[in-house]
Amino acid sequence: MSKIKILPVHLVNKIAAGECIERPASVIKELVENSIDAGATKIDVYIEQGGTKVIRVTDNGAGIDTDDLPLAVTPHATSKLQDENDLYAISTMGFRGEALTSIGSVAVLKIASIMPSRESGGQIEVGDGHISEVRPYAGASGTTIEVDNLFFNTPARRKFLKSPQTELGHCQEAVIRLALAYPTIGFTLSHANRRILQLPAAESPRTRINDIFGPEIGDGLIQVFTQSKDITFSAYVSRPQQAKPSANWQYFFVNRRAIRDRYITHALREAYRGLMPQDRQPVGFLFLEIDPSIVDVNVHPTKSEVRFADSGRIHSLVLGAIRERFLSVDLTAGLNMRDTKPQGLEVEEKTTPHQETIKEALNDFLKSAPKSDQARIPFTHHTPDVTITKRRDREEADILPSPTERVLQIHNSYLVVETAEGMMIVDQHALHERILYQQMRGRVNAGAVPRQKLLMPELVNLTPDEMEQIEQIRPSLNQAGVEVEAFGPQTAAIHSLPAVISHLNATEFIEELLTRLGKTAKVEPEQVLEHVLQSLACKAAIKAGDPLKPDEIQSLLASRNKVDMASSCPHGRPTVLQMSLSDLQKQFKRT
Repeated sequence: MSKIKILPVHLVNKIAAGECIERPASVIKELVENSIDAGATKIDVYIEQGGTKVIRVTDNGAGIDTDDLPLAVTPHATSKLQDENDLYAISTMGFRGEALTSIGSVAVLKIASIMPSRESGGQIEVGDGHISEVRPYAGASGTTIEVDNLFFNTPARRKFLKSPQTELGHCQEAVIRLALAYPTIGFTLSHANRRILQLPAAESPRTRINDIFGPEIGDGLIQVFTQSKDITFSAYVSRPQQAKPSANWQYFFVNRRAIRDRYITHALREAYRGLMPQDRQPVGFLFLEIDPSIVDVNVHPTKSEVRFADSGRIHSLVLGAIRERFLSVDLTAGLNMRDTKPQGLEVEEKTTPHQETIKEALNDFLKSAPKSDQARIPFTHHTPDVTITKRRDREEADILPSPTERVLQIHNSYLVVETAEGMMIVDQHALHERILYQQMRGRVNAGAVPRQKLLMPELVNLTPDEMEQIEQIRPSLNQAGVEVEAFGPQTAAIHSLPAVISHLNATEFIEELLTRLGKTAKVEPEQVLEHVLQSLACKAAIKAGDPLKPDEIQSLLASRNKVDMASSCPHGRPTVLQMSLSDLQKQFKRT
């Protein structure tokens, strides 16, 4: 007796549903994508009980011919593919012809549609795989598809659904992703007669971002754009100080299809390396328009992943475009103080210890600011020895103190500088750390790091594991100008340091570097080198609490305009906070 059997059609459809219909949000995605392919300019989504009871999608698209309604719910029937060659240049959202059939096998599916040129149309119903006769339908042109009692006949799948509120969140996210990809289409989402989203057609992605996330997010984003023969890349990315604790604010689109991709994720994260703390994530809306022949969208049942013909090229393009844009933008953080409120209205505001220190320093400065020109600190112009990796073409004028501007060091940690627009507060350690890092990074990139031999080698006592780790990272240390050799079973000798480093506790540097690296050294040599350069810069930089002479202050501030990414230290902390004169006046109730 034969063991091989052909599966029944209804079982095949349920298997297909299991692949592409995971939850109510999956149904919304499939139905809305069909509406988009139909040329709709307005799409309304209505759900009940998180989509488990009712999902209804209504559009004003091209509609479905009455004679085609039975075919629309037949497996692998599609209007989007004509022959095999179309598979290698897919330009529509859906193309397999299995979504409606799959949904109809696990829910009660109702379709009503009228083509714009017709006075009437047809409607059809599918329940548990059974297709009804086509009946007449009169209504507005377009298509309405309703899905009732999702997974009513597959209790095993239904019991894995979450609470209605959780499923509503997933449905909302599905609509948001589609709305971001198609800003010129109007969208609404309603849940049990309550409007959740109302997004009118927008002229640009930024407007749509503002409509969804608010202007406090959208208005602060930096626009990125680059174009080649077969790829157009545009993005809206946050400034480092707008970073979030998770990657939930990152959206990637390829040919308007929302995707997940580790190469793009890594490129975005890498673009912010050294500009924000490692435990933060940038906000990013990234759009790639690619020749369909060099990207395969048919590698995942839900089409949430794609395969690029050259992933390395995509990674380089995204990383390079964002980094290049950062070089032309002033990334300096603004001083976040409490907004002016009506008298008698107190608003609690949470601040970090770092912000509190800044505010205390600012208050001290405002109380003790010099009253006459004679109290200003005299400066003699001095151009510091700074290696320039690339002069940034800044949109704003360079912020450099002139002889008529006041500069004051407070708490031997911060420099308060009067500027034409207001004032800025400089963290002397963070800024010097960035300058030293850029000097060393520039010389590493040039292929030769000048080094100075120590008169006597510094000896560091280490554990056997640490000695093994030193041996592994020795090439990266040497590349950075640090020459280390084994001096005994548990002793390492440091023979030279980078010439740019004037003073450094070499023992402390090595011990903290090994602690910070952990097991990273065995994985990525470039990441090891980055840690080495950051640690060297941090240990050698001016410390908070170090008093500075006037010419040292001038040299430090002048160097800020000669290095890239001077708005943050290599670890991502801000080096400068700015406050405009108008903001200062608001704090004193002068406006």
